Amino acid sequence: MRIRTNTGNRTERTENNETSDPDPARHGSACQCRPRHVHTAASHQPAARRAELENFHLVGPTGRSYSIERFPSGSPLVIYFGYATCQRSCPTALNSIAEAIDRLGKLGASVQPVFIDMDPERVALVSIPAYMESFGPSFLGLTGSTDEIRQAAKSFNVKLERLQLSDDPTDYIMKHSSPIFVIRPNDPHPKALPATSSPEVIEATLRSML
Repeated sequence: MRIRTNTGNRTERTENNETSDPDPARHGSACQCRPRHVHTAASHQPAARRAELENFHLVGPTGRSYSIERFPSGSPLVIYFGYATCQRSCPTALNSIAEAIDRLGKLGASVQPVFIDMDPERVALVSIPAYMESFGPSFLGLTGSTDEIRQAAKSFNVKLERLQLSDDPTDYIMKHSSPIFVIRPNDPHPKALPATSSPEVIEATLRSML
C-alpha cells in the first residue's frame, strides 16, 4: 500500500455546386441538379442533469466550472467531500480511492476521482492541486463559495457542521460525514460506500461500472 504524506479538436464541409451543361439537349435529357445539403458540425452541449438528482456546480484550480454532466458519460466518478486541512479521515479515504484506482491497472485511466473541499475559508491556506497530487495525478480538487458548497453537500445529503471553539472567527473545526460516492454521469443516482471502505471494495464497485 502506498503511503502519501499530507502536505499542508470543427471541420465544415463546403458546398460543391454541380455545373449543368449550357445545352443539356446534347445529352438527350435535361439535367435536374439538386443542391447538396451542407452539414455543419455542432458543438456538443451535454444535457442538463435534472434538478432533483445529485449534482454539484463548482470550480477547479484553473477556474473552470464543473458539474457531473460535464464529465464523459461512460467514465465513473469517485466523489468524496472533505477538506484539505483534515488530518485523518480525509487522507485515509483518499488513499483508499487512490489504491483502488491503482488496482484497476489500465482501466484506472477511465476513472475520475473528485475531491470537494468543504472549507472555502481555509482553502487559501493550502494548495489544492498539490494536495491532490499527493494522492495521484488524476485527482481533481473542486471548491466554490460557501453557498455553492452547501448546495452540493445538500444534494448528496452530506452533513457538515462548523464548530466554533472561541470568539476568534478563525478558531473552528469542521465536522463532517461523507460516504465515498461512485457514479457515472449518465446514472440517476450514485452508489454510496462507507468512507472507511477498503480499496478492494472500492475497486470492485468501479469494475462493475467499467
